Amino acid sequence: MRRRRLYAPVRMSMPLFRRALALAALLCTLFCAVRPVLAAPEDDFDISTPRRAVSTFLDAAARNDWQRASRVLDGREGGAVPEARVDVTQRLHYLLTHKVWFDIDELSDDPNGKPEDGADLEKVGRVRLDDGEAPITLTKLKGQPVRWVFSPGTLARVPELYAQVGPPALDAHVPPAFRARFLGLALWQWVGLALSIVLSVIVGRGVVFLIRILTRRLVAKTKAIWDDELVLALRSPARLFFGLLAFFSFDELLGLPTSVRKIVVHIAGTMFVIAIAWMLTRASGVIADVVERNAMHHAALAPDAALRSRGVRTQVRVLHRVANMVVAVLTTALLLMQFDVVRNVGVSLLASAGIAGVVLGLAAQQTIGSLFAGIQLSATQPIRIGDSVVVEGEFGTIEEITLTYVVVKVWDERRLVVPIKRFLEQPFQNWTKVSPELHGTVMLYADWSLPIDAVRAELDRLLEGNARWDRRTKAVHVTEANERTLQVRILVSAADSGALFDLRAELREKLVGWLQHLDGGRHLPKLRYAGEGSARTAPPEAYTA
Repeated sequence: MRRRRLYAPVRMSMPLFRRALALAALLCTLFCAVRPVLAAPEDDFDISTPRRAVSTFLDAAARNDWQRASRVLDGREGGAVPEARVDVTQRLHYLLTHKVWFDIDELSDDPNGKPEDGADLEKVGRVRLDDGEAPITLTKLKGQPVRWVFSPGTLARVPELYAQVGPPALDAHVPPAFRARFLGLALWQWVGLALSIVLSVIVGRGVVFLIRILTRRLVAKTKAIWDDELVLALRSPARLFFGLLAFFSFDELLGLPTSVRKIVVHIAGTMFVIAIAWMLTRASGVIADVVERNAMHHAALAPDAALRSRGVRTQVRVLHRVANMVVAVLTTALLLMQFDVVRNVGVSLLASAGIAGVVLGLAAQQTIGSLFAGIQLSATQPIRIGDSVVVEGEFGTIEEITLTYVVVKVWDERRLVVPIKRFLEQPFQNWTKVSPELHGTVMLYADWSLPIDAVRAELDRLLEGNARWDRRTKAVHVTEANERTLQVRILVSAADSGALFDLRAELREKLVGWLQHLDGGRHLPKLRYAGEGSARTAPPEAYTA
């Protein structure tokens, strides 16, 4: 009973297995029977246009039907094909798939071909040689129906071209087990591609290491430090740059098909452009730092050192950002130009009555406007890093200037982010545009009996020895006299806005205290009134402060 229970499931599954096996055999039989019907029939040999001729040739070669593919060489539709003809066919197929860069969709599907290529002639592509290029062309045979075949000149040069740019020497020494193909590449090519990437990384690091050893001695002999910074900054992008150069040389040894090589070249080309942009960005950063340090050093020797240093910092940083943005735009353009879809769209737009210019202008108006705004701000310098400004009703200091916005550090540690165009299109106050030195006022309100000379004497006493006062300006003026009080303005100066704010606050506090104690406070503002029929002043106990 245990055996039956143990093997019962197996016995029950055997009929299902037999049915599945029978069904698989039936499907295989049907597939074998239908395959000849599904395959391209003999009468489907279409070489009536250049595109169909090349497509027929490549389809037959992909199925290893070299007899059928060789018929595209001369247009014959019957008879045995010599082995020599098959050999030429195989070599021509290798040239088309490995050495000729062409798009079959760009070939003409018109029985007359492209008029610009010549009468009864169609150019497929070119094979790049060390001493030039060799064209691969089709020609139209005379008579009806229309038949396009590879030209006799192309067929005559196939053995020579194959001898020059044929499979790499490595292919002849690869064991048969590594010739199995997967996704259009042989197994040894996949292995070689992986090894090429690894070796490229090693070569890139090795070359940069050798360059560092050679340049270290040269850099050590100079007193400047910018060369040390440049070598250190370019280390990482240089590894990528030299690694890609090594990869391009390894790529020639693999003999990749054109379709696969296009993808590899696109990826490597993209990385190459990024490497160059990376190097330019790093170099511009080092140059900006060096220029800023040198300019700050020379500006420190000038009388208006603070003003000059802020202007230099602003110019260098804004121009550095402009340079980085230009590099980014050019890099993006170069990357997009590698793709035929984007390039074809751009060409078609340019050919359609200037639509490309309008579209690009509308799409990039903010970016272009910010770029020019940054350049204009760097040249005219309405604001600089460190300037004290009043914008949007807030007083603060310019902390950062980018190509799109300006960061203003407000006195209470808040950050006010203002679009850069705001400083070019709308008015604002710059307290340190010409000089950081400023004037400020302290307003006092007192009774008409206040002796103004006593105020001047007290101001002289308060300013004597005060570190915040720069000794340029001090003045006391009565600026208003109404029916109740006098308005007294004290004008002082300071070296910058911070010192001026503290000086004004200090003077206001001490002058108010002095006024409170002067003559018992009798000069403080008073409210006077007189009774009916009396023109005299009310008694002192009626006064209110």
